[in-house]
Amino acid sequence: MTWNVWGRFGDRWLRRQRAIAETVRAQRPDFVALQETWHTWRQSQTELLGFELGMSPVFAPSRMPRDPDPDVRLGLGILSRFPLREVQQHRLSADTIALRAEIRLGEKSLHFVTSCLDWEEDHEAERRAQAGCLADLVRELRSNGDEVVVAGDFNTPPDRSELEPLLAVLDDCWQPRSAGRRHLDDGATYSSRNPYLGGRGEWLEDHRIDYILVNGGRPAQRSRLVGFDEDRGRPPSDHYAVVSDVRVS
Repeated sequence: MTWNVWGRFGDRWLRRQRAIAETVRAQRPDFVALQETWHTWRQSQTELLGFELGMSPVFAPSRMPRDPDPDVRLGLGILSRFPLREVQQHRLSADTIALRAEIRLGEKSLHFVTSCLDWEEDHEAERRAQAGCLADLVRELRSNGDEVVVAGDFNTPPDRSELEPLLAVLDDCWQPRSAGRRHLDDGATYSSRNPYLGGRGEWLEDHRIDYILVNGGRPAQRSRLVGFDEDRGRPPSDHYAVVSDVRVS
């Protein structure tokens, strides 16, 4: 599962946080990748969710939109139902990282990686370079037969070129659905139907910009969007979450 949880933006972030926890609980994921998850010197959203859901939490700061509260830092989080063998940060650019959590699978490992690439429309070169660094990391991790899942907010639609380096080494779990109920099945994770969307006419509006990518040859059995109306009829974030069922060795 991957979800950009929109920090503490908006005027009802405490309610949204409860709805986020309930949404994740209902999906019962083995791993959750979080972007724009908040952290202060006293507490962390990732740790609070981990405690409530019975999952191991890790957090790392990375380049994100700035929270209005100077004491709040936004970054990346991972929740895992399995004990973590190793956690590491990998630098993709000056202030953007990928966060990696490793678990053992017999004699090999599974690496669950999350990141959030630059969101500005004119940062195509930066996103492509960051995707290239992620691709290099995937090649390194897979060199001894380990499994790799990369999940996150990549801030670009799948028909643009920025993700080409990463999609050359991993497969996109999302598969188009039937024409019925298009707004639920077309994969648009940043949707104009979401009342929290930052403003109409944004360049990413009504596109799929959140992804789960897996090793070639092991496609997801199914993928879906969640997080539509759990906050008293509203979505808990300005992004919808992506959930994929992935088969690994």
